[in-house]
Amino acid sequence: MAVAIVTDSTSDIEPHKANAAGITVVPLFVVFGDRSYKDYVELSRADFYEKLKTEPVLPITSQPTAAMYEEAFGPLVAAGNEVLCIAISSHLSGTMNAARAGAQRFPNASITIYDSQTVAAGLGMMVLRARELAAGGAPVPAIVSELDRWRETQRLYACIPDLSHLQRTGRIGKAKAALGTLMKIVPVLALKDGQVAAEAQVRTFARAQETMLDLVLRGAPQPERARFVVVHTNAPQLAADATAKLRERIGEKAPLLLEIWEAGPVIATHAGAGAVGAFAVTAAAE
Repeated sequence: MAVAIVTDSTSDIEPHKANAAGITVVPLFVVFGDRSYKDYVELSRADFYEKLKTEPVLPITSQPTAAMYEEAFGPLVAAGNEVLCIAISSHLSGTMNAARAGAQRFPNASITIYDSQTVAAGLGMMVLRARELAAGGAPVPAIVSELDRWRETQRLYACIPDLSHLQRTGRIGKAKAALGTLMKIVPVLALKDGQVAAEAQVRTFARAQETMLDLVLRGAPQPERARFVVVHTNAPQLAADATAKLRERIGEKAPLLLEIWEAGPVIATHAGAGAVGAFAVTAAAE
């Protein structure tokens, strides 16, 4: 029995890449006023940033419905597949609840819902690794065991120039957002146990980026055994600069992966434009 991989759009896997790999992606929603848009499906990155300039109300996000997961799982189950659904951290979204509800419509099927405890490229890397293992014939328990190891070693550190978006969407407390604004402190944020936390606080955005890179390398002391992805929200030059500095710090040791990914509309709704982050995961068995 083959293993089919399902995820959500916060994985930020490019649609053409997901299609080519046979990965089913369930979109979240970006909501501007009274109009909802399916992430990546009805709203591209370019459209999102254009709407940010023109819409009178700032956007919010909404999780998929159980019916959307039922629709995603149905053809995969009908084709005789086991399903492994890898979701955004349950601390950041109720998406897993929708996936579980959708799976209940197939009581006789093998559908596993997995909490990645991460988001964006961190989730995307896990999904792509799961697909690679599934394509090689690995059963669901073996894939989940590998994902557990990735989840334990994965690190994310990020610099966000405007905390008001995270505060407005409930991903960081009002006090922390106010402190950063009033004191001109720039926090370096981390993702710990699936939740956003302030890891360090510095005085300038430039210093925050340096601290971010220090922390991500501290979390991957053997870079030749690690995968790195630099992520950004409409800030390609920041990402390119961070990648160059990361490459310089790594030196002659070639990592297993070093890429730049641009986050999509859902992530940008919470981070705002101009954010940059870096994921690292120490590779488990290949």
